[in-house]
Amino acid sequence: MFWSPYFPHVIYAIALTTISINLKGQRSTIEDEKSRIGAQISILEGIKQQLQSNQPLSTEELERLKKLARPTIVHTTPGTKESGDAKKEREVGWGSVFSGKKPAEVELSKWDKQELDSLRKELEK
Repeated sequence: MFWSPYFPHVIYAIALTTISINLKGQRSTIEDEKSRIGAQISILEGIKQQLQSNQPLSTEELERLKKLARPTIVHTTPGTKESGDAKKEREVGWGSVFSGKKPAEVELSKWDKQELDSLRKELEK
């Protein structure tokens, strides 16, 4: 086996680098989540102000703002975990990979089902 007096220092350096990269990734994920939630809040406040005003509200504008305010699916690299309603976590273990089991399908929300139905109706025309 290879042994050098610098071996422990190399291990420590690799560990510190790995931890710092992981923490940086977590910070950027948290910042992205905060900005996304802030944007959703501002969109919902805009909807609230428009509904409280006496001006007639166009349904197209309301639908557009509703779509913007919906939670989005966040795509991450394998192995990273993200909390919140932005992503439904689907973990696949090595046992299911080698046995050939497919992961369970993600169930669509009520809004997504309505949107798919309306798209299907438009395509059938």
